[in-house]
Amino acid sequence: MRVVVVSASAPKTPSEIRFSFVYDEVTRLAKHGIEVHVVRNEVGSSGIFNGIYFYDLPTRIDLTVLTQLSQLAKYPLPSLIRGPRGLLSLYGELLYANQVRKILQNTKPDILHAHFAYAEGWAAYLAKTSSSHKPPLVVTLHGYDIQTEPTCNYGIRLYRQYDALVKKVLNNADAIIAPSTAMYREAQKIVKNSDKVHLIYNGVDTNRFHPSLDGKKIRDQYDLHDKFIIFTARNHRCVYGLEYLIRSAPIVLKKRSDVVYIIGGDGPLRPHLTNLAKTLGVEKHIIFTGYISRDQIPHYYVASDVVVVPSLLEGMSLTIAEAMATGKPVIATKVGGNVDQIIDEYNGFLVPPRDPEAIARKILELLENPEKAKEMGKKARQLAEEKFDIEIRVKKIVTLYKELLH
Repeated sequence: MRVVVVSASAPKTPSEIRFSFVYDEVTRLAKHGIEVHVVRNEVGSSGIFNGIYFYDLPTRIDLTVLTQLSQLAKYPLPSLIRGPRGLLSLYGELLYANQVRKILQNTKPDILHAHFAYAEGWAAYLAKTSSSHKPPLVVTLHGYDIQTEPTCNYGIRLYRQYDALVKKVLNNADAIIAPSTAMYREAQKIVKNSDKVHLIYNGVDTNRFHPSLDGKKIRDQYDLHDKFIIFTARNHRCVYGLEYLIRSAPIVLKKRSDVVYIIGGDGPLRPHLTNLAKTLGVEKHIIFTGYISRDQIPHYYVASDVVVVPSLLEGMSLTIAEAMATGKPVIATKVGGNVDQIIDEYNGFLVPPRDPEAIARKILELLENPEKAKEMGKKARQLAEEKFDIEIRVKKIVTLYKELLH
């Protein structure tokens, strides 16, 4: 079986952090005997990396696409491409779609699989409609393309133009993969044929994220012996609610001074978050690490005592799955895909979003009941093996491919 995967920034190597979930998936598809071709929306060199065929854009300037765009410019633009979706965005869409079409024509895959409904799903749809080769189109949703959180300006469907594109892509796809119940239900609302929406949970490598790993090196690195470590690793953006985790610190530290928060990742809110820690007088108890490499991230989980995911909205959190795989209890907000992963009082706690007091209470409960925390961690590991191992996900995707072909 041959599959063309449309993923704008899919990593070529296992060391890259961004969209590493796509790399993990395609490499395992290859191990299942599938010939995988990945089309990226980045200028670079094409080639074979770890058994996967990668295709980059040869250039950002394409005369054929410019001609198409100039022809469109002769006519009054429809409302669909006004507003945030202007001519520059349209050019990028046509350029990427043209590249996907070329790969479709050259490789003639059995399956066309796009990650994200937009922009990848839109490019795949345009490519398929303009190509003589028309394989079944699979679209995997990831959150930003289907869910919205207006208070953080999160979600592409907040814009009417993009909402129309997402609906068009999903209604013309042959199968849609939703990695959480929340996304599954949202997709069913906008897809006329709801039978083509499939719930397949995200997964992690439970061998790479394992309780037996050494966390001592992280404790040594920051001199955190005999400290209770609270860990999270998220992009520093509004939707991930890191502010509320930091606001829980004064409440926790008022009762226990042996607590340290390690916050991994980076993003536009980093200055605000560091200033907030100073304003609250807890900066000495919070470590901002910046981006953590893929090699190091499992060791941070193992070094921690509890992982907190304070998101305001969540598609399907790989942070939770990784923490569970390393045997850690998780405190997460009761939103989105978090409720698929955390069974309250079993392998962690579910708390309301935007509630630092609730986060603090559950941190203190785990801190003061180490045996309970340990037992929750064991149950978390068991659940990760049973439901959230990436091999389970990939096998279900392969089965879906076969069903589409037969």
